[in-house]
Amino acid sequence: MDIDNDLSRILRSNDAPTPIETTSIRSEVEIIIGKISLLHAELQGLEEQLRERQGALSPVRRLPPEILAEIFSSSVEGILDSEGRDALLDLGLVCKNWRRASLGSHRLWASISVDRHQCNETSYQKIVAWLNRSGDLPKTFMFDHIDLDYCECEDHDPAEEPCQMSNPALIKLLSVGPKLHKLVLRCSSHLCFRTLLENIGPEPDLMNPRPWDTLQSLELELATADSSPWDEPLEASKSLFYHLPQVKSLELHIPWSSSAFEGDPSDTKTVALNVPPRLLQGLKAFTLHCDWQGSHILSMLQHCENLETLGVDFRGEALQYDEDDVLVHKFTASRLLLPKLHTIRLQYTTIENTAILDFLRAPSLRNLRLDMEYSHAHQAVEFQKPLLNFIKASNCERTLQSFHLQNLSLPAMKLAHVLLDLPLLTTVIIDHRPLDGETFWRQMHYHALKSRRNGESPLCLPRLQELQTLYVPVDGRAVVRAVAKFLRENREINDFPCTWKVSHRTAMPMQAAIEGKLAELEEYGVSFQILPLHRWFLD
Repeated sequence: MDIDNDLSRILRSNDAPTPIETTSIRSEVEIIIGKISLLHAELQGLEEQLRERQGALSPVRRLPPEILAEIFSSSVEGILDSEGRDALLDLGLVCKNWRRASLGSHRLWASISVDRHQCNETSYQKIVAWLNRSGDLPKTFMFDHIDLDYCECEDHDPAEEPCQMSNPALIKLLSVGPKLHKLVLRCSSHLCFRTLLENIGPEPDLMNPRPWDTLQSLELELATADSSPWDEPLEASKSLFYHLPQVKSLELHIPWSSSAFEGDPSDTKTVALNVPPRLLQGLKAFTLHCDWQGSHILSMLQHCENLETLGVDFRGEALQYDEDDVLVHKFTASRLLLPKLHTIRLQYTTIENTAILDFLRAPSLRNLRLDMEYSHAHQAVEFQKPLLNFIKASNCERTLQSFHLQNLSLPAMKLAHVLLDLPLLTTVIIDHRPLDGETFWRQMHYHALKSRRNGESPLCLPRLQELQTLYVPVDGRAVVRAVAKFLRENREINDFPCTWKVSHRTAMPMQAAIEGKLAELEEYGVSFQILPLHRWFLD
């Protein structure tokens, strides 16, 4: 019997089946379900075979180890803490090729960060083995011992609970461990750091120098635990900085004044940091994080005759000097000369703190970056005056190439005039600041057009090679048109290749008009790039 024919009346109508027809239909359903299951199993098997064969043909399998290492380096950046180390080890578990690529890339193993719970006699050999995989590359070790609520060095019996800065594994690493290029120490207090110095010992063995003695770079962060306010002796030879190694690069985080001096920051003027002159004289790079009042910065800079890179983090506080301070009078009358200085970065600074430039002279300056904590438009004159006076006194108009402004609230017209006074810049970075973009770029275009038509010497960034507008809205058609007009006019007096880089919190819509302007810029030799946002900016 042909069931389909017998059931056609039921299958092609809305008639209810009879009991016999119902039984037949159910039997047919079971047969069809069984066939579908078999076909599904066969399909899954074929799909798995397809995936395996496509995987075998994947270009990833033919990537050279060097390319894999570059990809791994982008995945595990910075000084690797426990999470970063686990991520790197997981990459090596994917396959033999990935393991060989990770082990063969020495720079992936050149840094390690451990906290006070991870550095012990058991982990010592693991730390050494990790760093030794970096071969002869410079090695970085970071030890984090910051606990602002507790410090073992104050009012505690060392026999019961010794400070982790006297950790035998840490002392061993700095005494007989692998040769280190950079050491990062984050200490709960200055007392903890003094404990470390006492355990290391002050006198180096010239015949068998320790990793501590041969450091090239040191970053030292001194926090202030509740139980240990700043009480360092005034005598220079007893300073905790007296036995620092002779590094070439020093980054120093001084404790916050509000906690180090129990709510009376004015006391910072009466103490001395006493970083030894012999150390300062050998520095090529120096970064100071300090909100203390007084002339501490000038006191150290006067010895930095070989300094090439200077960074000062004011932590958002306005620096104040005593009117009768000897160093202030000295360097007001005659600016402090830093002959080799090529880079200055003022971080978390206020408008008032740019006045530190009044004390300095840097004839070799190439890069200047000002990261503002806050600023107000009415203070534009206070910003421009010390800046332009410093550049003029340094006679660095012809060497200054890069100017980076972050968070500076300056009227568009004022900002345009600042750039006009720096005609030889090759890189301009305007970073995360409120800006009337259309007015600013119209003004820049006007000056570029005026200079060219009048036959004057070009005043409007005639050597511009890189423009960055970071976190500044450029998604409006009027703004893009204004920037494009300036850059196009700039090309008439500028033969150098030029790049315009932007970043913004929201996606930049590529309207047809915007795409047209960008395509037109490419014809004039201007390339356009959209940079990824930093993750920290989104947090």
